Amino acid sequence: MIEKNRRKKRLPVRYRWVDPEQFQTERKLAGLTQSKTADYLGVSLRTVRNWEQGSNRIPYPAFKLIRMRAKAIVHVEGWEGWRYAPDGALVAPTGRSFHSWEIEQLHLAVSLARRYIQERQTTGRVVKLRAVA
Repeated sequence: MIEKNRRKKRLPVRYRWVDPEQFQTERKLAGLTQSKTADYLGVSLRTVRNWEQGSNRIPYPAFKLIRMRAKAIVHVEGWEGWRYAPDGALVAPTGRSFHSWEIEQLHLAVSLARRYIQERQTTGRVVKLRAVA
């Protein structure tokens, strides 16, 4: 006989696992050997080798620590592949780097483009614009 009020079993929390090749790439970008990675994460060398061979699953928190060590941006969705260069520049996945002064001046380029579009829409002709600070 089936009980009507029997509690449902809770499903285990789903974990996010990491691709072994991606882990190995990030480890190398962080400048870590397998031995140093094991020490850094507090696991055995055998565990790191098993992770990279695909024998065992790599927990996401371990991958996250390695990415942080490699100076990658890890906490915000949409910033995958972005990193910080040793000189402090922000490096895009394409390899283009942006220094802080370039990012600070970006608003000027955007405001000039907006003014250009507004002038062109109102007058219907191309207008030369001067930068406004």
